[in-house]
Amino acid sequence: MAQSTRVEIAQEIHDGIAQDLVALGFQLDLVLAAPLTPATIRNDVRTIRFRVSELIEKVRDEIYDLRTSSEFTAELHRVVASISADIRVTSEEIELSADDKHLLLRVISELLRNAHTHSGASQIHLELSTGEDGVMVKISDNGHGGVTSTSGRYGILGCIERIENRGGSIEINSREDGTTITIIL
Repeated sequence: MAQSTRVEIAQEIHDGIAQDLVALGFQLDLVLAAPLTPATIRNDVRTIRFRVSELIEKVRDEIYDLRTSSEFTAELHRVVASISADIRVTSEEIELSADDKHLLLRVISELLRNAHTHSGASQIHLELSTGEDGVMVKISDNGHGGVTSTSGRYGILGCIERIENRGGSIEINSREDGTTITIIL
């Protein structure tokens, strides 16, 4: 789903369902505050009011997810553009927590900068997709290879540690004709 479509859906949910639920909550509050409301009814209304509050929170979370997913995509494209206009990006809509989005932006940025600066590649491709094992990030280039975690250099090591600490995996396949790094999160 396109970024603008996700934002438009988030706006419609906010202006429609979310506002309707808030109004319903206010009406229930009025029933609860009415002095002539019997205690048995008051208890039932209070239970309903708590349920409406839970629904409001769920709707707000969905609105947030719709907006931040588009923000992730936009931020990812800003990161790529800041490194090189020649990086090709293929991306599906992916579902990630806010922490995972932040983690991937940092790791992808580091890996793309390394490929652009050190590999001598004329082509770099970033691919994001969702599979059975989770979100997959693949960065491939046609550079001279040689990607390793070396003493005194912490970029690759930091990426490996971050991904593995989050329960993901990172595989580096570096050859003379290029490198492919695959992350599963």
